[in-house]
Amino acid sequence: TNACAPLATNGIRGNLWDNFTSDTYKNLPSVGDITYYHPYTGEARTYTMPAGGRGYTRPPSLISAWSTAPFLLNNALGNFEASPSVDARMRSFNDSIEKLLWPDRREHDDLLGAKVPGKMDRTTRPSYVSIAYGYLPEAVQLLRADPKVSKFFGPDGVEIGPIPAGTPVNLVANLDSLLQDKMKLGGVLFALLHDLRSLPADATDEQARHAFANIVEPLLSVSKCPDFIVNRGHYFGTGFVDPGATDLVQEAALSDDDKRALIEFVKTF
Repeated sequence: TNACAPLATNGIRGNLWDNFTSDTYKNLPSVGDITYYHPYTGEARTYTMPAGGRGYTRPPSLISAWSTAPFLLNNALGNFEASPSVDARMRSFNDSIEKLLWPDRREHDDLLGAKVPGKMDRTTRPSYVSIAYGYLPEAVQLLRADPKVSKFFGPDGVEIGPIPAGTPVNLVANLDSLLQDKMKLGGVLFALLHDLRSLPADATDEQARHAFANIVEPLLSVSKCPDFIVNRGHYFGTGFVDPGATDLVQEAALSDDDKRALIEFVKTF
């Protein structure tokens, strides 16, 4: 499944919910390497998961699974129905579980298509991210006094943009504010600001994409979670193997009749 929820840091030692997690959790070893995909080329890459509790997840109960679609940890698999009615819940369940058991029905990425096993959430128009001073890493705040970079700060904080249409949202949103190397994080952030601020006021989206391309690899290097595909994983009974997950064993697919029987069975939970 998508790695970003298991990579959450709230419960690790010294962080926000430290007191709500056990020492056993905090001393867990790394789960090993995972495969993720480059957001512009589709290249399969390896990411070593950190130790200390991150990388693990609790499988949710299947009780009333029919009422909890869309599926996966991030509710990214299946159509969302705003209505709480039983009919709407069942429509969402049927769409979600069919995409779960027939992976070829899942949405593909707008840029990479079938080169990657799923889709990435991407911006649909030129966008900006505004970060108030109180949320900036201390190392970045200290740079406000440097005349070379002070121009990047506004009265309320830092505004990053224009971020071109088609940019993976999590390429920017997953910046690791807990990164030990604060100067590296600050350097990447200001390189991003410099490249985007160098654009003319009437810059086209193509110009913005060209400027943004220079900072993609540095952003990946300081990402808290580089796995941007939101609807991958949970391939039990499908016969599908993620092309980047070379360590997984191919499982036999259920027949369509067995899949239909499984769907009806899950409805009774």
